[in-house]
Amino acid sequence: MKKLADYLALHPWIYVMFAFLLLIGAWSTLISVAAKHSPQVIEVKR
Repeated sequence: MKKLADYLALHPWIYVMFAFLLLIGAWSTLISVAAKHSPQVIEVKR
């Protein structure tokens, strides 16, 4: 476990990449859930 902590201390950009991937995952989940549960389409007649 010490080796992993030392490696992460030398490469802090891994935290940024992990946060970016987490953000992409959250956005894709949110968009897919919103698309699946979209409101009913109502036609507007003129």
